[in-house]
Amino acid sequence: MKPAGFLCKIDKLGRIVVPKPLRTKYDLNIDDTIELFTDNDSIILKKYRASCIFCGSDDDLVSFGGKTVCKNCIAKLNEI
Repeated sequence: MKPAGFLCKIDKLGRIVVPKPLRTKYDLNIDDTIELFTDNDSIILKKYRASCIFCGSDDDLVSFGGKTVCKNCIAKLNEI
């Protein structure tokens, strides 16, 4: 990991502000969803991108029973 060159304080409600240059660089917009990961003593933020629970594809997605599945996998499931 390399430092981004920004320091952010946590407010009373536990929030931080992602600086504008980082939001622009990583295409983060209002109402986007961010995933949080941990790795040893680090917290990693990543823009959430829905993907198929079977193959990981992010093309032609549909929601089925609260799960995200691509149309290709649905076609394969229909063959069973």
